[in-house]
Amino acid sequence: MKIGIIGFGNLGQALASGLIKSGSASAGGLCVCEKSPEVRAVAEASPYDAFASEDVNSVIVESDVVFLTVKSYVFEELSGIIDKNAFDGKTVVSFMAGVTFERIYSLIGHVDLVRAMPSLAIAFCNGVIGYTKAPLAVSGIFNKLGYAFETEPDDIEKVMAFSSCGLGFAAYLIDAFASAGQTMGFSPDITAHIAAQTFRNAVDRGAFSDTVKAVATPDGATEQGILFMEHSGVNDIVCGAVRKAYERMT
Repeated sequence: MKIGIIGFGNLGQALASGLIKSGSASAGGLCVCEKSPEVRAVAEASPYDAFASEDVNSVIVESDVVFLTVKSYVFEELSGIIDKNAFDGKTVVSFMAGVTFERIYSLIGHVDLVRAMPSLAIAFCNGVIGYTKAPLAVSGIFNKLGYAFETEPDDIEKVMAFSSCGLGFAAYLIDAFASAGQTMGFSPDITAHIAAQTFRNAVDRGAFSDTVKAVATPDGATEQGILFMEHSGVNDIVCGAVRKAYERMT
C-alpha cells in the first residue's frame, strides 16, 4: 500500500517517521506533496526515500491512502487545482484541525473521508490518535502509531485540544518545573533530568490522585506545595488552557 502525505512540515514528517518505524510503510513506499524544494529534498532522502513532488495530483494518483497534513488555508488553495476524480477508490485522512467533513466535501467532493487528530509523538509510535470511523486498513495504521481510539465526528476537536495541544501543555508544565529547580541553584542539565524523571515516575505510577495522597502526607512539605497550587488555581488554569484551545477550533 502506498501512502500519500500532502504537506511535509512537522506533522507530515512525524507521520512519515511513524509509518516507517511501525512498518506500515517501507522506504520508497511514501508519496509526498510539498511546495518547498528544500523540504522535498528531505522527503526524498533517507530514511523516507519518498516520491516527492509539488504536483498534488501526481501524489494523489500514486497513493492508495492520502493524508492531509497541511494548514487549512493551504488545502483550500490546493483544492482549486486538485483533480477531484483522482480520489476515486482512495481513502482520505484529514489531520486538519477545525475543518469539518462538510467543508472538506465542499472543496473536493464526497470522498471516502476519515478525520483524525494525532500528537507529534506518532513519530516514535508512542502518540495519541483520535479518529472517526475508518476502514480497517486505516485504523490498523493508527493503532501502530500509539494509543488510538475511535470517536464521534463532533468530538474530534476535543481530541485536538486535550491530546495534540496537550503535548505542548505538558511540555510547558515540565519546563516550568525545571525552571523552579534552576531558581534553587541547580544547573539546567540537572533540572532537566530531574524534571523528566519525576514526571515519568508520576506517569508510571498510573493512579495520579492516589500518588498525590501517598506523597502529600499531613503537615508535610509536599502537602504545603499542593495546597499552594490549589489556592493558586492551577487546576482551573490547566482546564482553562484546554478549553481555550478547543474554542479556537470551534
